Amino acid sequence: MTRTLALCLLLAATWPLPVPTLRAQEKKDRDTLVRDDLKEMRDSDLWIYNDVDKGFELARKTSKPLLIVFR
Repeated sequence: MTRTLALCLLLAATWPLPVPTLRAQEKKDRDTLVRDDLKEMRDSDLWIYNDVDKGFELARKTSKPLLIVFR
């Protein structure tokens, strides 16, 4: 019986802890998300955006495969 009481007290003590909600975060529409991703990709050294010749040159130089995505 003391185990049950201890479990109930523990549950009661932790119940009012704040839980992060999704509503607190700013929701963005799809167009804004795409534009933000595009800006990150253009500024990144990991991606080559909209320059196929540069991609082929780097793939030959590093002997790595090239992935091209057409949208």
